[in-house]
Amino acid sequence: MKFQTENRFLTGMESTAMADIIFLLLIFFLLSSSFILQTGIKITLPEVTQPEMEERQQIVVTVTRDDQLFVNERKITWSNLRTEMEQALSESSSRTVIVKGDAEVSLGRTVEIMDVARELGAERLAIAASPKTKS
Repeated sequence: MKFQTENRFLTGMESTAMADIIFLLLIFFLLSSSFILQTGIKITLPEVTQPEMEERQQIVVTVTRDDQLFVNERKITWSNLRTEMEQALSESSSRTVIVKGDAEVSLGRTVEIMDVARELGAERLAIAASPKTKS
């Protein structure tokens, strides 16, 4: 007696392959984002005789520990973030936004700033960080 065998093809992705793909994407995005290390060296810049020179100005958005918000060292409110950043981006020749957040600030606030910047057409986003001290 012959048993009839069915040729079945399994369609779909295995969960391990999907996990590998997600892990590789996560690593790609982490490595492709840029971090800026700023040192605390204080210098006095020389004066220029031609102030008409165009400056490639970066927009710095700072969030303090007590949730105060600054755009280019000017204090603003969270409700005015979009309009203030839009004005700063229109005045800047560089479409770079640097987010400087206190270590105690929630990640959600930092992501909110980056989302607004990206929606308004910022070409480059960076997160400012300080180097760890060697112990």
